[in-house]
Amino acid sequence: METYIITFKHGNYAVATYNKLIGYGIKNIRLSQTPFSIRSECDMCIKAFGKDALNAVLREGSLRNSIDNAYSAVNINGSYIYKLIH
Repeated sequence: METYIITFKHGNYAVATYNKLIGYGIKNIRLSQTPFSIRSECDMCIKAFGKDALNAVLREGSLRNSIDNAYSAVNINGSYIYKLIH
């Protein structure tokens, strides 16, 4: 399953977006710390598992203009490689 990391401009935006999506019944997302290898001002991010979950997070974050970047995460030999997608 594809894993995506969505970073936000501020931690409050990440938490608010996560809570809103959980309220909508989106199950394939997780609130977590931003990986060290991704340079971001915000220390919180949302991990989305699958394209549908990614689209839901991007759609909700776009309403608030709160998304900083989105990355695709690929596990290669036990470590993740991140590719900017948005």
